[in-house]
Amino acid sequence: MYNIWNKWDPLEVCMLGNNYAPEFFNGIPDQAGDPLKRICEETLEDLDGYKKVLQDFGVEVIQPELDPRERFLDNTTKPRGPLQPRDFQLVLGNTCFTTEQDHVSIANKLIEYDPENTICIDKDQFPISSATAFYFDNCLLIGETRVSKDVSFLLENDYNSIKKIIKTHTDLDINIQLSPMEGHTDANFHTLKPGVILSLFDVQNYNKTFPGWDICYLPDQSWEMVADFLSLKRKNKGKWYLAGEANNDEFINFVETWLQEWVGYVEETVFDVNVLMLDESHCCVSNPNNQQVNTFLKKHNIEPVYVPFRHRYFWDGGLHCITLDLKRRNIKKEAQ
Repeated sequence: MYNIWNKWDPLEVCMLGNNYAPEFFNGIPDQAGDPLKRICEETLEDLDGYKKVLQDFGVEVIQPELDPRERFLDNTTKPRGPLQPRDFQLVLGNTCFTTEQDHVSIANKLIEYDPENTICIDKDQFPISSATAFYFDNCLLIGETRVSKDVSFLLENDYNSIKKIIKTHTDLDINIQLSPMEGHTDANFHTLKPGVILSLFDVQNYNKTFPGWDICYLPDQSWEMVADFLSLKRKNKGKWYLAGEANNDEFINFVETWLQEWVGYVEETVFDVNVLMLDESHCCVSNPNNQQVNTFLKKHNIEPVYVPFRHRYFWDGGLHCITLDLKRRNIKKEAQ
């Protein structure tokens, strides 16, 4: 059964994303195919490493399943792989809402995990996910561009319907709080434990949303210092990055022509915010060398757990994006 009430209770069951095998790109000209095969191979290696870290902490890991016989050349377009299961799913308490917008294998695996409490719903009725909303203390904080460009529209048209949908399927009478920000919520801030937050600067009014919490503000990625990225940006508008391929026009044109749904806008993302809490004392990070983060974690008795994810700048997804919490021990309930 699903059981998610916050971001920091001990993680017991987690969905970890999956990706196409290198063979998926067999038949693609080498100039484009070789970098894509390398990305796939190294992404699968990193997913295996992440899975081992999770299992070492006692977490049961489930993953979407792909057909190993599938090839890109079977037809002209393919959906992105099921690498980021958080993007179109929201787990609230004992219920998971899935809009089935992502790779079909994600919804299939969730239905297999808990068929009774997996709710399939249209994204236009439910335009939020575990990447765009944080649930804590009976409050759902929503803060993503899709639903916040026109907050008044959400208030007038979606606020009551979203609340009604949640109430119908969960019996939760939650409070909804809106906090407009650019990009996914989990690319802007993360609640590590009660009273502790990693954040970009000027994301929201924390005196209102999290009064009294200790906030660690992180700078942006400083892409203007990366000449290779600046060269690539002229060709892909800053959407994705792969070191060493800024002059590989065949590869760039292939990604820009066929894989637009696979990439995001990496220039807007700070991955040091995109972390996964295993419990209140352990935090999965993709950058072990951020001294500002390390000092802040130590201050709050949190140990960083390094998980390599080499191609986060291509996928525009961090360690939080490529997982979906399904079950955490409810410490508060146990204490009552």
